[in-house]
Amino acid sequence: MAKSVAPPPRRHRLEVRVTPEQDALIRQAADLEETTVTAFVLDTVTTRARRVVKQHQDLLLSEETFERFIAELDRPARPVPELVELFKKHAELEVS
Repeated sequence: MAKSVAPPPRRHRLEVRVTPEQDALIRQAADLEETTVTAFVLDTVTTRARRVVKQHQDLLLSEETFERFIAELDRPARPVPELVELFKKHAELEVS
């Protein structure tokens, strides 16, 4: 007999105000999915939140832009005066 793993307890609460039409639509969708309103809303919002975060974390470049990016990375480094001064003032930041 397989043990089921209990989901972590939910300790935070979100509240949202909706119109009667939004409420009816959400309840209808949850019923059609044969789930609770809470489960439906959590699944929907979490899926969307993951997508939004991923879009802001990933950097997608066209091939041309990627080639330019790589070319810039391959160029010799130039000293940044502010960083040179910082390292002069704070020798403990020097990397050996």
